[in-house]
Amino acid sequence: MITKTVNAKTLIAVPLVGLALVGAGIGAAGIANATPLTDGNTVSMTIFNNTNQTMNLQDAETSSGDFVYVPQQSLAPHTSEVVTASSANASGFAVTVSYGLPDSTSIATFKANDNQSGANNAGTGVTGQFANVFSIDSNVVAGFPSMSATYTLG
Repeated sequence: MITKTVNAKTLIAVPLVGLALVGAGIGAAGIANATPLTDGNTVSMTIFNNTNQTMNLQDAETSSGDFVYVPQQSLAPHTSEVVTASSANASGFAVTVSYGLPDSTSIATFKANDNQSGANNAGTGVTGQFANVFSIDSNVVAGFPSMSATYTLG
Protein backbone atom coordinates (compact mmCIF):
# COMPACT_ATOMS: atom_id res chain seq x y z
CA MET A 1 0.00 0.00 0.00
CA ILE A 2 1.30 3.42 -0.98
CA THR A 3 0.55 6.30 1.35
CA LYS A 4 0.68 9.88 0.06
CA THR A 5 0.93 12.76 2.48
CA VAL A 6 -1.04 15.88 1.50
CA ASN A 7 -0.64 19.21 3.21
CA ALA A 8 -3.95 20.21 4.85
CA LYS A 9 -3.35 23.85 3.90
CA THR A 10 -3.28 22.88 0.22
CA LEU A 11 -6.57 20.99 0.54
CA ILE A 12 -8.25 24.12 1.91
CA ALA A 13 -6.48 26.77 -0.20
CA VAL A 14 -7.19 25.34 -3.68
CA PRO A 15 -11.01 25.30 -3.34
CA LEU A 16 -10.99 28.74 -1.73
CA VAL A 17 -8.98 30.23 -4.61
CA GLY A 18 -11.43 28.69 -7.09
CA LEU A 19 -14.38 30.07 -5.13
CA ALA A 20 -12.78 33.54 -5.07
CA LEU A 21 -12.28 33.50 -8.85
CA VAL A 22 -15.91 32.50 -9.44
CA GLY A 23 -17.10 35.22 -7.04
CA ALA A 24 -14.97 37.84 -8.78
CA GLY A 25 -16.47 36.86 -12.14
CA ILE A 26 -20.01 37.14 -10.80
CA GLY A 27 -19.19 40.47 -9.13
CA ALA A 28 -17.76 41.89 -12.36
CA ALA A 29 -20.87 40.84 -14.26
CA GLY A 30 -23.01 42.58 -11.64
CA ILE A 31 -21.03 45.79 -12.00
CA ALA A 32 -21.34 45.75 -15.77
CA ASN A 33 -25.11 45.33 -15.51
CA ALA A 34 -25.66 47.74 -12.61
CA THR A 35 -28.71 49.92 -12.97
CA PRO A 36 -28.49 53.68 -12.44
CA LEU A 37 -29.22 55.11 -9.00
CA THR A 38 -32.29 56.93 -10.30
CA ASP A 39 -34.53 57.18 -13.34
CA GLY A 40 -34.89 60.66 -14.80
CA ASN A 41 -33.13 63.90 -13.97
CA THR A 42 -30.53 64.40 -11.26
CA VAL A 43 -28.92 67.38 -9.57
CA SER A 44 -25.64 67.10 -7.70
CA MET A 45 -24.54 70.13 -5.65
CA THR A 46 -21.10 70.31 -4.05
CA ILE A 47 -21.23 72.97 -1.34
CA PHE A 48 -18.01 74.31 0.19
CA ASN A 49 -18.07 76.33 3.43
CA ASN A 50 -14.94 78.42 3.04
CA THR A 51 -15.67 80.55 6.13
CA ASN A 52 -14.70 80.37 9.79
CA GLN A 53 -18.33 79.82 10.83
CA THR A 54 -20.52 76.74 11.06
CA MET A 55 -23.57 77.00 8.81
CA ASN A 56 -26.88 75.61 10.08
CA LEU A 57 -29.49 74.16 7.72
CA GLN A 58 -32.56 76.37 7.37
CA ASP A 59 -34.37 74.79 4.43
CA ALA A 60 -33.95 72.14 1.75
CA GLU A 61 -36.49 71.47 -0.98
CA THR A 62 -37.00 70.31 -4.54
CA SER A 63 -39.67 71.53 -6.94
CA SER A 64 -40.38 67.86 -7.70
CA GLY A 65 -38.63 64.64 -6.81
CA ASP A 66 -36.68 63.64 -3.74
CA PHE A 67 -33.29 63.98 -2.13
CA VAL A 68 -30.96 61.03 -2.65
CA TYR A 69 -28.26 62.52 -0.39
CA VAL A 70 -29.80 65.07 1.98
CA PRO A 71 -28.00 68.21 3.18
CA GLN A 72 -26.22 68.01 6.53
CA GLN A 73 -27.86 69.73 9.51
CA SER A 74 -24.70 71.80 9.93
CA LEU A 75 -21.66 72.36 7.77
CA ALA A 76 -18.47 73.06 9.70
CA PRO A 77 -15.95 75.73 8.65
CA HIS A 78 -13.69 74.77 5.72
CA THR A 79 -15.59 71.57 4.91
CA SER A 80 -17.84 70.49 2.07
CA GLU A 81 -20.75 68.22 1.29
CA VAL A 82 -22.47 66.76 -1.76
CA VAL A 83 -26.25 67.07 -1.95
CA THR A 84 -28.03 65.02 -4.62
CA ALA A 85 -31.67 64.96 -5.71
CA SER A 86 -33.57 63.23 -8.50
CA SER A 87 -36.86 63.70 -10.27
CA ALA A 88 -38.88 61.82 -12.85
CA ASN A 89 -40.12 65.16 -14.23
CA ALA A 90 -39.06 65.06 -17.89
CA SER A 91 -38.84 68.84 -18.23
CA GLY A 92 -36.53 69.30 -15.23
CA PHE A 93 -36.66 70.54 -11.65
CA ALA A 94 -35.04 72.86 -9.11
CA VAL A 95 -33.22 72.21 -5.84
CA THR A 96 -32.75 74.80 -3.09
CA VAL A 97 -30.60 74.43 0.03
CA SER A 98 -30.38 77.31 2.54
CA TYR A 99 -28.01 77.67 5.49
CA GLY A 100 -28.07 80.28 8.24
CA LEU A 101 -24.88 81.94 9.37
CA PRO A 102 -24.55 82.16 13.18
CA ASP A 103 -24.84 85.42 15.10
CA SER A 104 -26.61 87.13 12.21
CA THR A 105 -29.73 87.19 10.11
CA SER A 106 -27.74 86.14 7.04
CA ILE A 107 -28.92 83.23 4.91
CA ALA A 108 -26.77 81.55 2.25
CA THR A 109 -28.99 80.07 -0.48
CA PHE A 110 -27.63 77.53 -2.95
CA LYS A 111 -29.94 76.92 -5.91
CA ALA A 112 -29.76 74.59 -8.89
CA ASN A 113 -32.22 74.85 -11.79
CA ASP A 114 -31.97 71.87 -14.11
CA ASN A 115 -34.27 72.10 -17.12
CA GLN A 116 -34.35 71.44 -20.85
CA SER A 117 -33.63 75.07 -21.74
CA GLY A 118 -30.40 74.96 -19.73
CA ALA A 119 -28.99 74.44 -16.28
CA ASN A 120 -28.27 77.48 -14.12
CA ASN A 121 -27.79 78.65 -10.56
CA ALA A 122 -30.16 81.65 -10.60
CA GLY A 123 -31.37 82.37 -7.08
CA THR A 124 -28.01 81.57 -5.45
CA GLY A 125 -26.77 84.25 -3.05
CA VAL A 126 -26.51 85.63 0.46
CA THR A 127 -29.19 87.80 2.08
CA GLY A 128 -29.51 89.45 5.47
CA GLN A 129 -27.24 91.29 7.86
CA PHE A 130 -23.90 90.29 6.28
CA ALA A 131 -24.98 90.01 2.65
CA ASN A 132 -22.20 92.41 1.67
CA VAL A 133 -19.55 90.44 3.64
CA PHE A 134 -20.16 86.93 2.30
CA SER A 135 -20.49 85.83 -1.30
CA ILE A 136 -21.09 82.56 -3.14
CA ASP A 137 -18.95 81.62 -6.11
CA SER A 138 -20.86 79.04 -8.16
CA ASN A 139 -20.13 77.08 -11.31
CA VAL A 140 -22.38 74.80 -13.37
CA VAL A 141 -20.19 71.86 -14.40
CA ALA A 142 -22.76 69.82 -16.35
CA GLY A 143 -26.34 70.45 -17.40
CA PHE A 144 -29.64 68.76 -18.14
CA PRO A 145 -30.59 65.99 -17.49
CA SER A 146 -27.81 65.36 -14.95
CA MET A 147 -26.81 68.73 -13.55
CA SER A 148 -23.65 69.10 -11.50
CA ALA A 149 -22.63 72.37 -9.84
CA THR A 150 -20.20 73.65 -7.26
CA TYR A 151 -20.80 76.41 -4.73
CA THR A 152 -18.23 78.08 -2.47
CA LEU A 153 -19.32 80.38 0.34
CA GLY A 154 -16.52 82.74 1.28
